[in-house]
Amino acid sequence: MKKALLYFFIMSIGTSLFAQPTPNSLSQKNKNLNKQELSSSSCSQIILPTNVGQRTQRGIKQSTPFPDKFEAYICFESGKSNYTEEALNVLDSVYKIAFDKNNGKFYKITIIGYDDAELVQEDNSSLARQRAIIVFEYFSARENTEYIVRRTPSKYFHSCEGEIECVIKYKMPFDFKWINLNDKPQAERKNNGIDLKSKVYILVENNPEECLGKFNDYYYPSQDTTILTNNMSMLKMPKGALGSITHTKDTLESDLTLRFEDLLSFEQLTRNYQLIPHKRQYIINAGYFVVKSNRQPSYENCKLKENYTQNITIRLPLEMQQNNARLKFYARTYKPNGTWEYKAVPTTKEKDKETKLEAIIGSFSAFQLDTIYVGKRIDEAEMSNYFYPAKEGEPGAFQAMGGLLKPYKLDKRGSIILKKEMEMILRKPVGESISE
Repeated sequence: MKKALLYFFIMSIGTSLFAQPTPNSLSQKNKNLNKQELSSSSCSQIILPTNVGQRTQRGIKQSTPFPDKFEAYICFESGKSNYTEEALNVLDSVYKIAFDKNNGKFYKITIIGYDDAELVQEDNSSLARQRAIIVFEYFSARENTEYIVRRTPSKYFHSCEGEIECVIKYKMPFDFKWINLNDKPQAERKNNGIDLKSKVYILVENNPEECLGKFNDYYYPSQDTTILTNNMSMLKMPKGALGSITHTKDTLESDLTLRFEDLLSFEQLTRNYQLIPHKRQYIINAGYFVVKSNRQPSYENCKLKENYTQNITIRLPLEMQQNNARLKFYARTYKPNGTWEYKAVPTTKEKDKETKLEAIIGSFSAFQLDTIYVGKRIDEAEMSNYFYPAKEGEPGAFQAMGGLLKPYKLDKRGSIILKKEMEMILRKPVGESISE
């Protein structure tokens, strides 16, 4: 009896010892659990990288919950191509991650169907393909299209508005395969240690280049642009000077109209002469330009005004008598309160060494395009050095200083008479003129 009890005690200790897992087996088990973050306890499973979905010691989720890459295995019953409720649950999990509205990844999907690793016969020859198709159709059916369509939050840049959030809708690129395992070696029947028999393998990976291809950038104008008038006035406008929309997948209208005209001749200018508009200052008008475009930004509505620098230039060749007139360009200049008035803009002068002819060059921003004047600011007391008193109905008469003035007068023969100071400002008239 004592021997029997002793034998039973030893057997109990032995059984207890053999039931304890080894440290190595525990380590391997934990490693597999970490790798299969959202694995189902059943056959179908989804596998996430170990750093996705984990929590910190304080229980706070990491800031980037969406993986660059994850995998799933969808199991099928032998000989069948319709998925089970268990498989559907895993497909739903894949969809929730890959198609989450806050997921900013641009995913590509790979779907590979496998058969039952049996001898291929007529009744099972298309089994792997049918399984791959039904998984593909699960995703495409969510958008009621023949393709897998995905929407991803993104941003594009507008030169006035800055970064603008948007949603990019795109056809999800995919690799689609089916493989019969019967003639495959054992090494090719597993993937990462998982038997591929009667399964569909899904790989979802971030691949912006393949998903989106090239982004569209729109610049106005689309290239450096130069326009020359008959008077040899020259407008130079760099690429994008009027604005830009970049990093967009939208196809936008890129048409640009750009009008550049000058009114400089004596006859054109004096036919309906006016000073350069200003409430407090007297600015003699020596001619003007009209620069307009359908792509001009609005100063009032543009939030990033600093993106529009004075990088647009106009070059005006001067006539010889105008060289010493100290002419400048005047354009709309905005105040902080949004109102504007005509002010002198940065103006430089260049001289041709051979002809001795000079030209002035003004610099403008896109907000200043409209009517741009050339002229000279003077004091009220100097007005009589440039203009003659006028009567109602006389050629060139205009309202100023509480009365009527005119830039020239005619002698008895009809010749034009100009004051010496005014002669330096205006271009020469056609025909005979006399300096006073």
